[in-house]
Amino acid sequence: MTESYESAWYGTFKLSPDEPYPTPDSELYPPEIYTTYDPNWREFIGTQLVQIVEEFSDLLGDSLVSQIEDSLEIAAVGSMRRNGSYPEGDNLTPGYSNPAIMRAWFVSWIGERRDNQTFIDYANEQGDLVLELFESTGSNVLSEYNAPTYYGMDTWALAGALKYGPKNSTMTKNSQFMLKELWADIAAHYNPYLGNMVGPYDRAYTRDIVSNSAVIDYFWWGLFGYGVGPQPNKLEADLLFDVAQGAALALVMDVVAENISEDDLTWLGSKDSWDGERMITKKVPDGLGADADVRVTTSWITASLMIGAQQVAETVNRGKQYVPAIVQWAGDKTRGPRPYMALFSLYPTASTIDAIAGPNSLEVSYPNRTQEGTDIFTFVLAQLPPSWTLIEKKVVRGLEDLPCLNLSIDAEGLEKQPVLYGATVGDNRVYNISYVVPSSFSGVPKISFEFDYTC
Repeated sequence: MTESYESAWYGTFKLSPDEPYPTPDSELYPPEIYTTYDPNWREFIGTQLVQIVEEFSDLLGDSLVSQIEDSLEIAAVGSMRRNGSYPEGDNLTPGYSNPAIMRAWFVSWIGERRDNQTFIDYANEQGDLVLELFESTGSNVLSEYNAPTYYGMDTWALAGALKYGPKNSTMTKNSQFMLKELWADIAAHYNPYLGNMVGPYDRAYTRDIVSNSAVIDYFWWGLFGYGVGPQPNKLEADLLFDVAQGAALALVMDVVAENISEDDLTWLGSKDSWDGERMITKKVPDGLGADADVRVTTSWITASLMIGAQQVAETVNRGKQYVPAIVQWAGDKTRGPRPYMALFSLYPTASTIDAIAGPNSLEVSYPNRTQEGTDIFTFVLAQLPPSWTLIEKKVVRGLEDLPCLNLSIDAEGLEKQPVLYGATVGDNRVYNISYVVPSSFSGVPKISFEFDYTC
């Protein structure tokens, strides 16, 4: 879109060829970020165009390549204006990991192609900021942490920058270290028996990447072949959408493989049960500076039971994609080729949550009761095995009686609510199991779980 030079949507791409420009002065198509225009399409489409030119310029011809470069110059101008608060409603900072990396990559590329020093300098600054934030807590993690779909996009961006970015660009130089660290963390969180990464998840469209597609799945497919790792059925609806990117990912798969250690490749390519346990603690940065927020994640993982949690203290609720606490387990080991994974997670009603995972344990509390949503703990339960509901005729009355999992629950002072069923959360129809904090409650409301896996 090239009209309205000062607008927030200048330089991004239309969602449809017949789509009108956003209309701030009429009701036809009022501007709304990520709805009537998507500023991240500059990065998604821009990086894809970079790959197409790098791989197939001889088939495109000089004229079309020049037009693509013109388009990317315009996209770069719009992208470079974004700083997390301007234009109004914007949220692109180095902490918004996947578009931040893609921006640094494609702006550096078009800067070199068109010898635009302003573009080059900006991209180098952003590439350094992305790395500085990544390393800022000592955990070497992306701010958009443990997000199965967006870890796929981060991998695309880092591998693409390595393969196609200008060699002197800071994003190109920094990408190898970041890609290695990212996949070491993915391997640490991965459970080959259940085919899933333990939570918590900063953003998740699904809580089971075996049943439903996430972009990270396609790297297992590319590295090991279909059927190894977390891939849903080839006719699964989300897969038919996500797999459109498969050809682009395939062209950077060699770069990804080169930056995963041999031990991690072996682990990622396995699928049997395993012995032992792992405890993972990470500090996740949201920004740079002494006053920047840091979230603490804790994850405990065994072959049959995984628990993940996050401590967060913010003023705005992160929304329905956020999974601050989750328990996943093998609810039916007899199903093949993988166990039937059951799960329940905390639905984020509050913006300050202390959720801590440990060996066979999970504790969730609300330390700031002045915030909205701290009057209820809502857990969503899903994917109970058919053998339990249909054959054993079990009826869900809470979290106390679950397949293969005994729970001890301490919810002192809280009021358990009747179980509800039928809402949809993250590709699952769920049971809603809630505990209300009564108005007379004093102190910090808390609920604690102790788990005993029984199968």
